[in-house]
Amino acid sequence: MKNLLISLALLIAASPVFTQTLSTVTINATGNRHKQIIVDNNSYTIDNTTTTDVKEIVINDVTPGLHTLELTRSNSNSYRQPTKTSFTVRSGYDLTINIASNGSISTSETRSAGQTYNGNTYNGNKQITTTAFNKLYSQTKAKTSSATRTSFLETEFNTSTRLMTAKQASQLIQLVNSESSRLKLAKLSYAKISDKTNFSLVSNLLNSTNNRNELNAYTTTLETNDETQNNNTTAAITDEKFRVIYNEVLAEPTVNDRTYYLNNFFGRDFNFYTSAQAKQFIELVSGEEDRLALAKAAYRGITDRENYNTIYPLLSSYANRSALQTYINSYENTSPRTAMTTAKFDRLYQSVSNTYSSTSRYNTINAAFTTTGNYFTAAQAKKLISLVSGEANRLLLTKAAYRVLVDRSNYQQFNDLLNTTASRNDLKKYVNDFENVSTGGSDVAMSDADFNNLYRTVNSAWSSSSKVQLVSDAFNKSTNYFTTSQVKQLLMTLSRENDRLPLAKNAYDNIVDPANYSQLSDLFTSTAMKNDLTTFAANMQNGTTTTAKIAMPESTFRDMYTQVELTFGFGAKYSRLTQIFNTETNYFTVAQAKQLIQLVSSEKNRLELAKLSYNNITDPENFSQLYNLLSSQASKNELAAYVSSNAYNN
Repeated sequence: MKNLLISLALLIAASPVFTQTLSTVTINATGNRHKQIIVDNNSYTIDNTTTTDVKEIVINDVTPGLHTLELTRSNSNSYRQPTKTSFTVRSGYDLTINIASNGSISTSETRSAGQTYNGNTYNGNKQITTTAFNKLYSQTKAKTSSATRTSFLETEFNTSTRLMTAKQASQLIQLVNSESSRLKLAKLSYAKISDKTNFSLVSNLLNSTNNRNELNAYTTTLETNDETQNNNTTAAITDEKFRVIYNEVLAEPTVNDRTYYLNNFFGRDFNFYTSAQAKQFIELVSGEEDRLALAKAAYRGITDRENYNTIYPLLSSYANRSALQTYINSYENTSPRTAMTTAKFDRLYQSVSNTYSSTSRYNTINAAFTTTGNYFTAAQAKKLISLVSGEANRLLLTKAAYRVLVDRSNYQQFNDLLNTTASRNDLKKYVNDFENVSTGGSDVAMSDADFNNLYRTVNSAWSSSSKVQLVSDAFNKSTNYFTTSQVKQLLMTLSRENDRLPLAKNAYDNIVDPANYSQLSDLFTSTAMKNDLTTFAANMQNGTTTTAKIAMPESTFRDMYTQVELTFGFGAKYSRLTQIFNTETNYFTVAQAKQLIQLVSSEKNRLELAKLSYNNITDPENFSQLYNLLSSQASKNELAAYVSSNAYNN
């Protein structure tokens, strides 16, 4: 155990949080009721004598990360219990903490002088004055060629510490005619822009869509790198560090020692890791109860909580999986995920908005929703998705967004983005499936991150045969589980229905929501293949070779329809349709039955035929469409009552 504690000490000392640039924390305490402040176990006495006195405490060389603060205040003639809180210092930033006379605390931060930001040294950069800008503009304009103006502005953007607005930068770059030079200067100027949300004023100077997209990708990369640097205290451990810890746990002589080590690791508030990493750690412990305890302890530091359902298969007991879900629900209520900051979201929104290709917009938004550590409010996600116009793409994005919402109860806001009832119902079903699949069994669908990697691999394969082989391999792997939606996406990468059908059947045992399996029928235009898949699904679900209700082929139906249509005489069509619906081997979709019943005009006859058709329907969930054939509410009510009393037969 002594070796374990030494290993933990070395692990903590080696954490990236201790290798960052040091910052300065300034505390301003106003009023004479504050008596003592303790920051990370260091005490500072407050000796203000009046309500307006301000005591300044300057703490230098503070490491980035989470720190504790305790404030003791007087109350009449006694001391109150100390107020405990915490604050976070970001690498490259100095923090100011203001404590008002009533004890309320506010913070603000500024970039530390001398820090490097996107390749430029920050020295408290100031906005360029109007006079200085006018001089710079005149100097640039005085250059006699586009090449010399470009060179002059390159020097300005590379060496000057002055900030300027997007409008000022665009005015300077407009003095250069070359498109390629404008692109180069636009990239260089970005780090000097003080109002980046207006950077479209610069990107709009480029005529080429490819150049605008290149500029947008460049600025997005800069912002992503900066965010990564500023938030590295909550980034998942690197693969290298993971391997070190994994090997140390593996080397522990007993299960108890492994459990003790992992409990300490998961309990450190500066350790963060992915669901996949946590799963591999927990797998090193065999006891069910120990695994449950570790699964609970690990949740605090998970960077991709939307993928934590991959942990459930480690627990064989349904009771334990339910206990884990209960714990997670409670944890989320007391320590909810934090949505992306307004500043970061505004930059993301502007980045997407500046992208001119619809495909690029979709890909950028989808990447944001699937990037580990990104969380959104429903309002933020809705604003992003509204930048995409296609209904199908919007539906896919609403599903991707749902997993990373901090306020999932508000997901119905997405309905405003979907024009059709079918899309809204599809989203609702996705949400229900997502919420109910977590603890429903030991088989948990592949995480979004793993599935996206698989999908990209299949989709990027050059030949059709390669795609078929990759999908087949994925479905043949016994440890791979998928939702029906995931299977559908993979099969859509294949163009031939003859390839899709056997793979759709092959996927059945790997699907976690078999109740939705019928959705795969949409992949086929051939009635024969739809019927084949329907029969297969019925046999699999029943565990028998029972004959399933399969709608007649379209060609057979058209012949039947024509025969009825050409039947003349008083009541002849009604009699012919009565015979058809009384034939037990005739099966129809609701759409087919509706076309037949419309051949008669009498409300009473339509009602009777609708009743007769019910047991011959292959898609009873759509039977309500037949109500539209009836004009009176009484007839509709009678049909509804009939269906209700006979539903068990269908």
